[in-house]
Amino acid sequence: MGVSRALSQTWVGLVDQEAAFDRFFVDTCQFVVGLVTVTTGDAPAAEDAVQEAYLRASQRWGSLAHMDRPDLWVAKVATRLAVSHWRRQRREMPLSLEVPVEMTDALNRIWLRWGLETLSPKQRLVMVLHHIHGLPIEEVAVAAGASPETIRTHLKRARLRLRARLSDEEST
Repeated sequence: MGVSRALSQTWVGLVDQEAAFDRFFVDTCQFVVGLVTVTTGDAPAAEDAVQEAYLRASQRWGSLAHMDRPDLWVAKVATRLAVSHWRRQRREMPLSLEVPVEMTDALNRIWLRWGLETLSPKQRLVMVLHHIHGLPIEEVAVAAGASPETIRTHLKRARLRLRARLSDEEST
């Protein structure tokens, strides 16, 4: 369920900034790629966006290294890049709803395929961070670049939308 606080401190103590960033990348990349893929629904765009976000993080590593969760900064940047890519490309090709290999449970796969597609990118992000990765509201707010109150609103609206979708499915 995400990167633990103890793990996030492993790179702070390293004197060599390049080694610290390399360790940070190894520790967090899988989490960030998975998060952005599930949030955007487009695995290739997510991978490209995460690559660009880590490049930007390496350029700002001096200030990011001391954050509690620099991985959430990378995830936020990557999600924004992926959503921008998706918006540019959406007229040319439909949204891919590939499910990451890690999510093999059939119920999760079904929920992701028909549930998350109905949510806005911001709602997807907060639902995935809070309910799938188990992050508290405050950390979701950091990742999304919003206040905790806004995150609660997005969560409430996303839950209502998913409940409505479930009700529609059950009535048919």
